[in-house]
Formats: sequence, C-alpha cells, structure tokens
Amino acid sequence: MRGGVADVVRQLCGVQAQDAAAARLAIRARTEGLIAADVDAAPDVVRTWGWRGTLHLLAREDVPWVLSLVAERANRSVAARWRALGLDEAIFERASAAIVERLAAGPATRAQLREALAAAGVDAGGQRLPHLLRRVAFEGLLHHPLDDTFAALELGGEPPPGSRALAELARRHAAGYGPATPADVAAFSGLPRGQISQSSTPESGAGLQGLTPVRGVGVRLLGAFDPYLLGYAGRGHAVAPEHARRVWPGGGWLHPVVLVDGMAAGTWRLEGGVLRVEPFGAIPARGLAAEAQDVGRFLGRAIAVELPGGGSVG
Repeated sequence: MRGGVADVVRQLCGVQAQDAAAARLAIRARTEGLIAADVDAAPDVVRTWGWRGTLHLLAREDVPWVLSLVAERANRSVAARWRALGLDEAIFERASAAIVERLAAGPATRAQLREALAAAGVDAGGQRLPHLLRRVAFEGLLHHPLDDTFAALELGGEPPPGSRALAELARRHAAGYGPATPADVAAFSGLPRGQISQSSTPESGAGLQGLTPVRGVGVRLLGAFDPYLLGYAGRGHAVAPEHARRVWPGGGWLHPVVLVDGMAAGTWRLEGGVLRVEPFGAIPARGLAAEAQDVGRFLGRAIAVELPGGGSVG
C-alpha cells in the first residue's frame, strides 16, 4: 500500500490495537520508510474501542459510523459484569462528566483519572475504571493513544443510518480485503451475520487470490493479531491446516508470523535485539534478513535473527 498511517488504517477499515506494538508492526508491513514514532503521532488516526469490542486504530472520520454499529452491542455484552461491579446508569453519568471534564484539561493517565473520579465521588477501583473508560469511549468522547494515556475526542457530524453504515462496512471490507462472504465481514466486525446485508456483500471468496494486504511478495514479518489473519472467518488463505495451532494456540492469541509469498512459514518473537524464528516451512534467508533489518530500522535498533538450534541469519 502507498501512503501514510491514515491511508493504511482507512483501507483496512481499522487495525486491531489492543497490543500497541503489534499495531505499529501492522503499519510497517504495509508502508515504506515510516518509523514507529510516525504511527504514534499520525494525524487523523485515533485508537479507540471498535470492531469486536477491542481497541483499534481508526481513521478519525470513520469513528462515528463504526461506533454506531458496535457500541450498543458492546455495552450489552458487559451488562452482567457491570451489575457485578455495582455500576449503573447514575454512576456512569457522574463518571462520564468527571472524565470529560478532566480530559478537557489535557491527556491523563489512569491514575489521574482515578483521582478525578474519586473527587467526583465515584469509586473507580479495580475493574470499574476500565469499564467506565470503555463506555465513555463508546460514547465517542475519548480515545486511548498509543502512549497509553487517555485524551478527549471531538467528533463532527452525525453517523449515517444503520443500513448505510452496514453498507459502508461491506464496501470498505471488500476494498481492503478482497471480495468476501457475509461470514468474513461478520468475523471481522464482530456483528451478527444476520445483521450483515448480504445484498451488499459479495458471496465469493475468489478474490483472495488478488489480495494484497502487505507490501509485495516474498518474506514479510507480520506482528501479532495482524489484519491479514483477522479479516476473515477462516485463516486457510494464510496458514496451512497442519500449522494452525502453532499460529493461534488458543485463548484468543495470534502469534506473529513469518509470511512467505502470502503463506505462514513460521512464527517469530523479538527478545531484546534478537528476532527468534520458529520455522515450519522454507524461509529464504536473504529475505528474512532484509525484513529483520527493516523491523530494526522501524523500531530504531539493530536486530539479529536467530533460528532454532543456534542457527542465525546474517
């Protein structure tokens, strides 16, 4: 993909950003010349709760229509937990007002927001604070930058009607991921399949052959939770069945993968200045070394590649 951070985020209809380091790496794999700090400072990109109820990088102008699709369902999904925490609408109204007032003075840490809530007579201990912050975010009033603070969010305009928002989701998903089924759009968004308009979602996965979610071909190092693996109902386009458990072992985790011509050929992890690779297919040494060097450039540090058994790639 050409362009900057916002261009990538728009084309992919959002990038999962629960893991900030993984979100930065997703941008690196789809651009040239950017560094991690560019992702953090990208204008017109916000990090907030979106698809599947998880944190995403979203283009600012996309936030209203995304929230219009996901907020109500996400809030309903935690209703029982709210009751267990002793939270209700009256408490939320006081908490929301205190949070918005504090953020009007500038970004704040969790500790600073707890202080502001305590001053307003709201107990924000334990899991109450993250639940309150998430709900305020679903109201479109705050975002959660990659520096791990919280900041005020001002959104202009009204979201489109639900039918138009669903049509936009289908159109944007097709633009970023290739022709897909309603099941693919539902898996990406976390919305019920029945809510996805089948008339606006192509019924063919044949477009996957032409999918270009990462720069070019050859070797690519994708971070954890990369959109290439999260954009579809299945992952057979990227991971052979015999290697599936090595990529997603369970518990909602998706390992970083070494991609060779579009297929996973191994997993990897970064430990200090060493990139440790666990291959389960052939990985061209020169391509792997070049990718490791680019990851190092992106992160601003030298990186060496280590293979199982003490082997290395120079």
